[in-house]
Amino acid sequence: MNAAGVDSTAADKARPSLFALPVNDAFLVCNPPAGVASLVNGPALRRLRRAIGQAPSAPSFPALSDDLRQLADLLARKPEAPPAATEPLHPLFLGLLPTRSCNIRCTYCDFGADGPQAAAMSPALASAALTWYARFLEDAGHGRMEVHFFGGEPFVAREVVETAVHRSRLLAERHGLTLHLEVSTNGVFEPEYAQFVGDYFQAVVLSLDGFQEVHDRHRPARAGRGSFVQARQTAALLARTPTELCLRCCVSTLNVHQLEEIALWFCKKFQPSAINFEPLTGNARTLAAGLLPPDPYLFVRQYARAHAQTLRHGVRPVYAATEGDPSGTSFCPVGKDALIVSADGRISSCYLPQAAWLERGLDLDVGRLDAQGHLRIDMDAIVRLRRLPEDKPRCARCFCQWVCSGGCHVHHTYPGSPLTYEPFCIQTRLLSACRLLEEMGLGAVAEALLNDRQAMEALAQRPSDLFEDLPEHPLPEAP
Repeated sequence: MNAAGVDSTAADKARPSLFALPVNDAFLVCNPPAGVASLVNGPALRRLRRAIGQAPSAPSFPALSDDLRQLADLLARKPEAPPAATEPLHPLFLGLLPTRSCNIRCTYCDFGADGPQAAAMSPALASAALTWYARFLEDAGHGRMEVHFFGGEPFVAREVVETAVHRSRLLAERHGLTLHLEVSTNGVFEPEYAQFVGDYFQAVVLSLDGFQEVHDRHRPARAGRGSFVQARQTAALLARTPTELCLRCCVSTLNVHQLEEIALWFCKKFQPSAINFEPLTGNARTLAAGLLPPDPYLFVRQYARAHAQTLRHGVRPVYAATEGDPSGTSFCPVGKDALIVSADGRISSCYLPQAAWLERGLDLDVGRLDAQGHLRIDMDAIVRLRRLPEDKPRCARCFCQWVCSGGCHVHHTYPGSPLTYEPFCIQTRLLSACRLLEEMGLGAVAEALLNDRQAMEALAQRPSDLFEDLPEHPLPEAP
């Protein structure tokens, strides 16, 4: 029996926190908000269930052996009371959308590059947003000024980006703030500009979908050529600058079998700080282009191999849905008070096009910035978004709810989404279980799980992970 602990954060008392999952011939029991996990056999699980079920609030469990008594006490801990949803505004970051326009035509793009929202933000609007943000941070006693740039391709609107960069530096100095600038980019710009990007941004997320044939299929340039050569060149140039480089690789059926080789190449060629492997999200554009998301079980096995490769080279592998803290607040900026300013002055918590989330019956706007620089935040909207994870029927019995919180509110667990697990859920459940096992030093158990399709399906497809819902039948009687 092994146990691993992770720092606890506030969690909702009303939500279940005790879970049990089948892992081959054993069971992974965990209390995510308490940071407790252990692998036990059937007899041990039966004893734990009887003891915790009979005396869930007891300070000790005298009927258990010493090791099981200690584990039962940890597992039975109730989550701390969460911060009130009405607590003061504390933005995760300020986001700027300089433009929805883009200089390439990715076959899986769902960021509105071809839509009507292609106008560039005015430099004055960007400056007004940054001025408000810096003053707010100083007044609220927050010392970190974090600004993220999204698109489209942000560097299509260079005047806006450069104005915002220099304005941010001035304001951070003036208000005594630590500045962090981050940009998501396709890397398709001239080599000399890469030096500016690497020198002025603390972090760059650059999309590079592996080797040339697949990357150019995924991410063609406007003129019909591929974008690989420029993206690779930019990644190599950024690797020689002070910025923290994160490579984002979109995974489809075309490159899922290459993840280990891609990871090795990325590590050796570019020495990034992190590699984010993100499965393709299907849409009308991907279907028209003949691109399909990978089989979730295959993706998990291939990601595990890439994961091991990156760790051997000192690079952090990322599957975003397993990266959150066990607070259950949100998978993404939505619900974390992120303020993302669009070119028209709307402020929202989501960088996807407004039409995408309106189609799902969601309103993710939280305020507005007018041409005179007056910024208004709707705290009722902020509170509403903080509470989004509270109404996720699909997630109610899943142990991942404390970290992934249902994934993307637009693509995965939108209002009225199916109750059955989708590929995103399968991937997240398996990778989350493997992460717990690895943190306990049980990498061999995780590997055995991923080498057994039947065991993977038994874990991934189980409709309820709740401790009390695991059926008695498969548990051997304790002697």
